[in-house]
Amino acid sequence: MLPEHWLVKGRTEALHHLADKEWDIIIIGGGISGAGLLFEASRRGYRALLLEKNDFASGSSSQSSKLVHGGIRYLATGQLSLTRNAVQAREHLCQQLPGLVEHLPLVMPHYRNHLPGRFKFRALMWLYDLLAGKKYHKGLSAADIQKAAPSLRSQQCYGATQFKDAITDDARLTLRVLLEAAQYGGKAFNYCKVDRIQLLESGNQSGGFQIDISPEDHPMLSLSARQVIHATGAWTQSPRAHPSDPHDDPVKIRPLRGSHLLFSQKRLPLEKGVCLVHPDDSRLMFALPWLGHSLVGTTDLDHKEHMDEPIRMQQQEQDYLFKAINHYFPASKLTPKDCLSVWSGVRPVLSEPDSNPEHKAPSDERREHKLWWQDGQLYLCGGKLTTFQKMAEDAIDQLTFRPQTPVAKPWPDLGANSHNQGEFLLIPEALHQMYGADVLPLNKMIPAEQKVAATPYYKAELHWALAHLAVKHLDDLLLRRTRIGLLYADGGTSMKDELKTLCQKYMHWDDTTFEDEWLRYQQTYRNLYQQPDYK
Repeated sequence: MLPEHWLVKGRTEALHHLADKEWDIIIIGGGISGAGLLFEASRRGYRALLLEKNDFASGSSSQSSKLVHGGIRYLATGQLSLTRNAVQAREHLCQQLPGLVEHLPLVMPHYRNHLPGRFKFRALMWLYDLLAGKKYHKGLSAADIQKAAPSLRSQQCYGATQFKDAITDDARLTLRVLLEAAQYGGKAFNYCKVDRIQLLESGNQSGGFQIDISPEDHPMLSLSARQVIHATGAWTQSPRAHPSDPHDDPVKIRPLRGSHLLFSQKRLPLEKGVCLVHPDDSRLMFALPWLGHSLVGTTDLDHKEHMDEPIRMQQQEQDYLFKAINHYFPASKLTPKDCLSVWSGVRPVLSEPDSNPEHKAPSDERREHKLWWQDGQLYLCGGKLTTFQKMAEDAIDQLTFRPQTPVAKPWPDLGANSHNQGEFLLIPEALHQMYGADVLPLNKMIPAEQKVAATPYYKAELHWALAHLAVKHLDDLLLRRTRIGLLYADGGTSMKDELKTLCQKYMHWDDTTFEDEWLRYQQTYRNLYQQPDYK
């Protein structure tokens, strides 16, 4: 059952009634961490509401490296607990969401007189697989490597090690978790900015909170909740220290930017993912097949600009990424002109409060999540996309009150499909995996046959997203509900007339509104996703 308030006609009425309900929990932040919190709270029986000031997954949760991984770098630095949790979470997600989170073979080439050496790396992979409970790694010959990545540098390459992690569409994963939360009564609204949070007093104890919000399309509302949980990632404010509290262990948010490049498979053909050890600093990078294209990333730099400013790739990052590409794929002769799109995300990494960022390299920071209380509110920050379920469980366990009607439902098998005959056979398998039980009504809206040119998407998905998936703006549709805008060098300009017809049908936009939306989308695309033309 889809959320009725995600429909264009249902949102206004649903917003109007938000203030009529006494919420147990209000979650601020609509990325993967907030989505996990909403699901975990709802499945336990809490009356939970999520508010996101922009679109769902519009921050780092749509601009990651797309890997669902244990983190071989974390294992190499001795972070066994983090790696174990992440590897087990990876396996669980691949079982829950086949098609949305999928195992991906990765190849680590071994070159003479360069790290990592074959024997040491395979010893590391034995431990990696042990934590996963299944042996995935194996040796590859030089011929095998050329098949996996035809343009990979072959000089002095004497073999490779293949292992497995997983890959996803991070924005789609966030949306799927929000949809699953709705099955347990969780509510999520995008474009609802929280303006003020006031702690209410009841005698000597907290009486909950009053939360004033400004929806984009509705007058200001005042809501009440017993608890507020912040899951705003890199936008989280570092906690204030309380030296008098012996149990206080404050942290400092250290935003770290990671940038990525996307190429066509024709220009950079990849059958499997390839690990790249950067020739300058030996940082681990990846070249990955994703949505029928090839993704290369990532950088790891302190993001020193204000978080309200557009997060975009810088000249030094472009140079850094292309140096690695041209080192490992010299035959491809790639230049910035070959790049279809770019994106940069900011990781909410937690650093010790006394540490000086200049004394510790970004890649040396630990990636664990942390919870803390401040002004009666709970904050969740740090961690990895892979471990969002564990992060949510740890956070909800912190609450000191129980729901009125507790429900201890397990995480469901989100990817279960029992259909194998009749009407289902007419629908592409990719849509079964991505949409689950919604695939039949999607197919009835428009038969899922015709694809959007040069993309893995079906035109039916555009209709479905506009009708049912809380689209408010054109960039929601082209950059997050689908990734069509990333897969065209022009951002999808060739589809403008078709998009206008669809938006007028489902969003009821007139010509002026569509042109305003198109201008907004073009500006967003140029600022954040178009290859910069550095002089």
